[in-house]
Amino acid sequence: MRILTAEDDFASRILLDAVLTKWGYEVVAANDGEAAWRSLSAENAPSIAILDWMMPGLSGVEVCARVRQQTRELGPYILMLTTKGQKADISFGLDAGADDYLTKPFDLVELGARLRVAKRSITLQRELIASKKAAQYQAVHDVSTGSLNRSASIGALADALHGSGALTIGLMSLDGHATLQQRHGAECAEAAMRNLVHCVRAEAATISIGRYTPDELLLVFAGQPLLDAIAVSERIRQAVARSAFASSVGLASPLTLSIGLASWDSVASAELMLCYADTALYAARATGNAIDVFSIGSEAPAKAG
Repeated sequence: MRILTAEDDFASRILLDAVLTKWGYEVVAANDGEAAWRSLSAENAPSIAILDWMMPGLSGVEVCARVRQQTRELGPYILMLTTKGQKADISFGLDAGADDYLTKPFDLVELGARLRVAKRSITLQRELIASKKAAQYQAVHDVSTGSLNRSASIGALADALHGSGALTIGLMSLDGHATLQQRHGAECAEAAMRNLVHCVRAEAATISIGRYTPDELLLVFAGQPLLDAIAVSERIRQAVARSAFASSVGLASPLTLSIGLASWDSVASAELMLCYADTALYAARATGNAIDVFSIGSEAPAKAG
């Protein structure tokens, strides 16, 4: 773990740095407040800072106050060194944002104990942040495939409808998904959907992908006209057919897709566009391994290509 030591007394800093290095810390040394602030404001700032209260340039309290004004997700644990023993002074340093303090001259045993507390605090905060991010991810993603979940994908469509430019959406269904699940098991069917998402990302990395139903993906081609979406969909269809998934699980034939596309160049609701795409998908499923497009003018699906 990296630790900053900011101490203007050379002899004290050398001794402190030697002890911390012996304890296994990676030491970043600063001889004044300005240098300490530069280290703590850097992108890869040390996780722990030991700041002397009195330093040239900026005091430890001033450095501490600046650090706490940053909007970083996890700031450094700051231990203030001070010769000031009055409670009012200690309170002033803690109010500025210090996490703990030691009065000088300090005992090395006490310093080691305070640093162990700092490490536990940092570890706990990192775990809480990781847990929060995991919860946020799971709230909008399908756990199995890593794509957006149904509600988040519909939200992405609603956002795209408020944007500018062309908009095309697609409902993409894995042909024979139910049969695959019955004959080879649920995990095999899920693996096939993960393979499908992988192929979509490989061919169209910038589009929004969501798990709309157990065997369908919702694709949002924001800013892409219908002809471009058809071309991308065809590449995806071919990529799935070429993938090694079928042979890897012992299937007799490659996976195939049915894809229904709908495009709208004026104001429309998410529900209406999904209805159009679903109508086109229904037509594509009639033959399987096909792409159909809903024709707004005739209100009927039309074969792509």
